[in-house]
Amino acid sequence: MRPRNLGVLVLGLTYSVLLTSFSIFYWLRNNESLLHYWCVLSLCPATLWLWALISWCDSEMFASSKDE
Repeated sequence: MRPRNLGVLVLGLTYSVLLTSFSIFYWLRNNESLLHYWCVLSLCPATLWLWALISWCDSEMFASSKDE
């Protein structure tokens, strides 16, 4: 599998987890259910993954900057 296709697949899976969790949060906003806690558990890895991805992109951008 090409790296570009793999990256698109990982990004698509990440955003699908986020969208599913946020939609269930919206659906259960006034409901006392255990499904609410499963949404939080599914959002934690996706949020940490996006945070790591953004931090890596920023570090690459700062590493390639030149002093002027």
